[in-house]
Amino acid sequence: MSMRRIVIKGGYGEHGRSCFLVEYGTAGRYFMADCGIMDTDPNPFPAVTGEELGAVDYLFLTHCHKDHSGAFPYFVEKGFSGTLVTSAMTYELADLHYEKRIFLPVERQVGTICLGCLTIRYGRSGHCPGGLWFHIKDNQGSFFFSGDYQSRSLLYACDKVEGLEAELAVADCAHSQTTLAADELRAQLFGAAEDCLKAGRRILFPVPQYGRGLELLYLLKERFPEWRILADRSFFRYAEKMLEERVWYREEFLTKLGAGEILGPEPAFDIREDKRVFDILLLADTHLKKKENREFARQETDRGAVVFVTGRVKPESPPDQLLKEQKAVRVSFPHHQSRGDLEEMISENRFLSVLPFHNEEKSILVLKQPCIGRTPGASCPQYAGKKMQG
Repeated sequence: MSMRRIVIKGGYGEHGRSCFLVEYGTAGRYFMADCGIMDTDPNPFPAVTGEELGAVDYLFLTHCHKDHSGAFPYFVEKGFSGTLVTSAMTYELADLHYEKRIFLPVERQVGTICLGCLTIRYGRSGHCPGGLWFHIKDNQGSFFFSGDYQSRSLLYACDKVEGLEAELAVADCAHSQTTLAADELRAQLFGAAEDCLKAGRRILFPVPQYGRGLELLYLLKERFPEWRILADRSFFRYAEKMLEERVWYREEFLTKLGAGEILGPEPAFDIREDKRVFDILLLADTHLKKKENREFARQETDRGAVVFVTGRVKPESPPDQLLKEQKAVRVSFPHHQSRGDLEEMISENRFLSVLPFHNEEKSILVLKQPCIGRTPGASCPQYAGKKMQG
């Protein structure tokens, strides 16, 4: 960046371990955006030294998922003593314990707060309850960090990122291999599910504790009202926790939730003893870590069921093994941005350079002329993709 220094500690060229240091104010002082882990790596933590942690005044935490928040206890042990800035919901769902913190007030609009020489704008990211994006400005310039972002979620409310200016934008582009929009990715998933159901094959969806599972249940019940769709006990327990703050959800979802169209009236499914017939079952266990879930998935797939994998796959995990045996399929669920979504974000803001993160590529887009105001979906020739090393 021309006006400030950024140190990438994780999340660039890899799906996980998100962590970015940005120098601001007095030379040698930093704020940090996220502190995730890479739980598929023997050394899961970002490469931040104790000396660097001692120079961090603020840590802006976007959301509760471990690839963004999981290193926080480790950083505290190594010397972080700055101020944690996040939403109260993220703090609770990530199960953090730290006294020096600021909870940002969240309403149904973009918020603003000043911390010393920093002016911070923030909004809901549309990814999960508690999820925020940050635009941070001081007298040296400005920095934008999307966290995990999806403006077209049908469940989570999003304060759309538009009209912002920044020297550098670190922007979610997890679905980097496609330009398809969220509706098109959802249509692909539903098409694959419909083919399985019509062939008489049941479907298992392992999903995270907090995030896309609730949206999947909502959409599946709308798309397949004639099929029996259930979720396990853990799913219902986590859903109740997620729904404690209604500000994170779209009004139309809350209306249907209140009418009992999503979580009720059927009780949770107990895989150990439940004899009810299902067509689609959601399990709150993304990597099938729990023994009973692994055994249940193996039993059901041996009988012809299919596991739908909608997120990251750990090497040699049960979902990975099922994929290798062709008893599972990978389908994209738009809880992140695609390449097309990123291009639209670029068109609606004034970013001088853009670093797409949350994927395995290493590139940075450098703006030659402002790109704001072009037609969404059109090409943006002012940007040049440049490969980065290291």
